Amino acid sequence: MVLQQGQKIPVWGTAEPNESILISFGKQRVKVRANASGRWMAELKPMAANKNPQQMSIKGKKTSIVYDNIVVGEVWLCSGQSNMVYKMKLPGNYALPAKGENLAALELRKPANEMIRVFVVRRDDKPVSWKVADGESLAEVSAVGYFFGKALQEQLDVPVGIITAAVNGSRIETWTSKEAYEHSPVFGPQLKEGEVDGMIPGGRYETMVLPLIPFAIKGCLWYQGESNCMIRDRQYAEKYQVLVDSWREAFNVPGAPFYSVLLAPHLYSNRMSKDRPPVTAEELPIFHQQQIKARSMIPNTDFVVVSDLVDKLRDIHPSYKWKVGERLARVALAKDYGLAEVVWSGPCADKAEVVADSIVVSFGHVADGLKTNNKGRLDWFEIAGKDGVFRPALADIRGRNKVVVYHPEIVQPVQVRFGWHETAMPNLVNSEGLPAIPFSRVSLSER
Repeated sequence: MVLQQGQKIPVWGTAEPNESILISFGKQRVKVRANASGRWMAELKPMAANKNPQQMSIKGKKTSIVYDNIVVGEVWLCSGQSNMVYKMKLPGNYALPAKGENLAALELRKPANEMIRVFVVRRDDKPVSWKVADGESLAEVSAVGYFFGKALQEQLDVPVGIITAAVNGSRIETWTSKEAYEHSPVFGPQLKEGEVDGMIPGGRYETMVLPLIPFAIKGCLWYQGESNCMIRDRQYAEKYQVLVDSWREAFNVPGAPFYSVLLAPHLYSNRMSKDRPPVTAEELPIFHQQQIKARSMIPNTDFVVVSDLVDKLRDIHPSYKWKVGERLARVALAKDYGLAEVVWSGPCADKAEVVADSIVVSFGHVADGLKTNNKGRLDWFEIAGKDGVFRPALADIRGRNKVVVYHPEIVQPVQVRFGWHETAMPNLVNSEGLPAIPFSRVSLSER
């Protein structure tokens, strides 16, 4: 397995009531006594990263347990629904990437990598264990999680452990304990017969997260939201805050980083349900605003944009998971590991100003400058006049970080938005090729 560097390491288990336990790892020796119920927990002191395999022994009065091949490095928990489940060995009912080679399949043919260890939480009661990353062990591992871990391992040169705990079609409510919702000032008063928006919370948390606690982790990747988008969730940001706060508390890692994925373009409006009102083409961009809002509400959280990674809009599972993992790794490398030179975000609109009959939008996170990823003219910008009706606009890059947006028939524009449709795959990127963040509101001034 991999133990998290730089943190106290919980070691826990059960024994006879009041039994004395000795834990040995490296030069550390820790004694602890089980309580009257037979439960015990000890803590190893924080350690630096260590590639050399070590052994941990846990000795009781009559029983000893030995764990071999333990390294010290970085441990990340990867959770969510099907786009996080999305396995390195792709099931036959998933589409292969239309452009280029399937890098996940290529990775499965490589020799074992002792510096990456993986753990996949199962939905059944069958035992699982940590494994070294190789063609067999990686088959069930989240592709997003693996490529994130691979990028970290290559850049940091330390062992990396990736835990996959994700379930197809699961809503965010099931990944948060019932108690967390009960104690929430937002959702506590809303609970009706133990449900949040018609969903009983806590099921996935109880079976797939709680058994991991209190294993020491660095942070979490979260790729979920499709199922909540389909129910027109207008409180997703608040639900995500309850999840993040409760997980940080449960794992005893205050402020642990949580990085998520802004949902990819998809024809949500084509999905029919007897129990829900129809979803419009605006539902996805509205949901994006919930995801973006969550970042502003919850410290040390962020997201990546994947609007450029879709082959077919009817496919809710974009194929290029190695790019998703690598983009998430950029965020972690820049924010958590001090690699300030890493460009980790696509262009983000900072402000907009009316200049004559145009709106000039200024962007941050442009690296060496703005460009398009297809050498075409900028797309998916819209502006509205005083009537509030948005119309597709013309847009041109000006200088390093500005875009001029205009429409021949709108002489007094007052609003601008970008990427506001479920099919929007804008071509605006920065010099590193990272796509721009969609927006509906940006601070507007006149000049």
